[in-house]
Amino acid sequence: MDIYAALEERVEKLIAAHKELRARVADLEEENRKLKEGGSESDELSGRVQELETERAEVRARLEKLLRTVTDLEL
Repeated sequence: MDIYAALEERVEKLIAAHKELRARVADLEEENRKLKEGGSESDELSGRVQELETERAEVRARLEKLLRTVTDLEL
């Protein structure tokens, strides 16, 4: 009977390991889905950064023009 008890224990361990593996796969699939969805969010953020960089360049150009005007007035 000890052989059957050992075999039963091994089968139970195998079933538990299989359940853990399935749960981990489900977690990883969910994480992967979230990362893929985050890709579109990342694209939106990249676009926003580009807009802000363009705006910064425009503001810088205007400030440089104003500084040149002020410098010309001082001379």
